[in-house]
Amino acid sequence: MVTERLDLAVKNFQHMNQMVERYTRLCRAYVQLSERFHQLDVEHMTLKGQMVPLLKALKAQQARMQQLRADNEALQQALEHQTTQHRQEMQTLTTAYEDRLQTLAHHVDELRPLEALLSSQAYQELETAEEQMELVEATLQEMDEDSSPDLTDDEKVLLSAYQADPDGFLAAPAGPEPQRAMVGASAEEPEPVPSMWH
Repeated sequence: MVTERLDLAVKNFQHMNQMVERYTRLCRAYVQLSERFHQLDVEHMTLKGQMVPLLKALKAQQARMQQLRADNEALQQALEHQTTQHRQEMQTLTTAYEDRLQTLAHHVDELRPLEALLSSQAYQELETAEEQMELVEATLQEMDEDSSPDLTDDEKVLLSAYQADPDGFLAAPAGPEPQRAMVGASAEEPEPVPSMWH
């Protein structure tokens, strides 16, 4: 009888030891996860701080591109009065486009073996990856609510405008006249950025 109680006590002790070890491993894993999440939060805030100058540079580049488009339109209007030269240029462009189309057709033939990537399995994997990205984006959006205390109000407005509609933000404004890039209610013109076209 004493031996049975002793065995039972030993088993209970071993069970408690196992539970303690499991909880210890769980606590260590939680601490590691917390540290990694904190590091990710710091890196995310740093990245956002680095994006603001880039967004300002992009707006300045948009103004430059708008000016180039206006200059191009003026040049095209001048070329309309030179009928003969215009026809020659059109012929040259037509030949170049035909060559280009032939080259593209050749590239399409080379890419045909990649059609296997459009299988249902690949599509399912893509959908799964998109769902995971949506979860990540939702998490980052929650972190984004007020994670930029070092940014000014104007910089926060600029960042919010870009996050709300990246394509619309980066799209050049319509109209023949160049537009100045402005942040919020500020009327200061951003410093010009060297154009990549020179």
